[in-house]
Amino acid sequence: MIRFLIRIFFISISVIALLFILKDFNPLNEDDYARILKNNELKVVTRFGPSDYYEVQNEENGYTYDILKGFADFINVKLRIVTINNLDDAINALNNREVDMLANMGITNNVKLSYSYNKTDQYIVYNSQFTSKPKAITSLDSIEIIDSISIKNNLDKFLGTNDIELIISKEKNVDEIVNLLKDNKIKYTVINENELTIFNKYFPQIKIGFKIGEDVPSTWAVPENTNYRLEDKLSEYFTEILKANKLKIFYRKHFTDKLQYTFVGTRSFLSDLLNTFPLYEFHFKKYAKIYKHDWRLLASIGYQESKWDKDAVSYTGVRGLMMLTKNTAKEVKIINREDPFQSIEGGAKYLRKLINNLPDTINTNDRIWFAIASYNIGFRHVEDAILMAQNDGVDSGSWSIVEPYVLKLSQSKYYKNTKYGYARGWETIKYVQNIRQYYDILVFLDSQDNNSKTKQIDNGIPSTL
Repeated sequence: MIRFLIRIFFISISVIALLFILKDFNPLNEDDYARILKNNELKVVTRFGPSDYYEVQNEENGYTYDILKGFADFINVKLRIVTINNLDDAINALNNREVDMLANMGITNNVKLSYSYNKTDQYIVYNSQFTSKPKAITSLDSIEIIDSISIKNNLDKFLGTNDIELIISKEKNVDEIVNLLKDNKIKYTVINENELTIFNKYFPQIKIGFKIGEDVPSTWAVPENTNYRLEDKLSEYFTEILKANKLKIFYRKHFTDKLQYTFVGTRSFLSDLLNTFPLYEFHFKKYAKIYKHDWRLLASIGYQESKWDKDAVSYTGVRGLMMLTKNTAKEVKIINREDPFQSIEGGAKYLRKLINNLPDTINTNDRIWFAIASYNIGFRHVEDAILMAQNDGVDSGSWSIVEPYVLKLSQSKYYKNTKYGYARGWETIKYVQNIRQYYDILVFLDSQDNNSKTKQIDNGIPSTL
């Protein structure tokens, strides 16, 4: 009897050991990593949004995108982004192997999750222009959110048994929800700290009501029945970029950039005009004349781009006083985009090219504003806005008419029907508005007696500026 029990014991130990060794070789688990290598493509679903993925100046960008691109490069395949807002559709695409991963979609169940590459707080926010700060949960009436299990779960815990309407918008992205909040069409929504950092540059009226989640992880989801190889590669990748401090570099690039799109104010602008602008004034005037621009407008673009800082680097990685991308610098044949004088020439030349390439249907007096919008967002997206206006039968050659259509480029119900898709239209509108304000100041100052004292000029500036 004892021998029999000993035999059973050793057989059991052997079976357990064998199962442990073979646990990652389950024949039912698919080798997704081999499939990705065979296809030479990593296909990932994420949402369009200011912190995850977007396109600017015809180049893909975003915090989540940069980390994904790093992984694709790590395993030496191409990266292809697919955008889906509806969570059910995204999960079905993953389970059916139509895509390889879901990136930061707020999924928590029935998938395998990667390393938590970022943690951020979640907030209920409101528009302070129209709504007072809620003093208690019972002050809330309804909340509209994107389709995210993470947000819904945290919101359910926070709200408890309070009878508050929760609207889950399965086809909207965060930009669209924030736009509704901005226009007072909804009272409350939930966004994370990173998104708030970006949106507050443009919409400072968005304020925090309550914190509903702390250190909420950002992760990638892979199929639950994938085998060990893809998980191991993800682990290797995150280990490597953590050692190289790349995660912090990605984060700083997108969320702690010193360049803001807010209007700096007349007095700050005047200070820079007196102390910094004289270093570059000759070249602004020189290249404005060569490429047939108003030098005051060219200088205003330079100030909006870099605050006339020759060493500036934007969150998208463009550099120099006029913030030329590598591709743009090459296009206008600028060798060193970090040289301030070459940068000014490159910016002037590129702006002229944008103006010349605009369709003849654009009104003469408005061509410059369409070109400046293209300088920021890329002409392809401006073209999408023009086509939307044309389809509505309005004057697509007027900037004031097309401007609202540029805003619509961040809203899924509109950008889904455009050729070039999502764009941070609210950023472009603010960009153009700021340049117009700087230009108005320069025009006003240029009309004054050049011998006037700075204080007299400062006091004489119209209050609207």
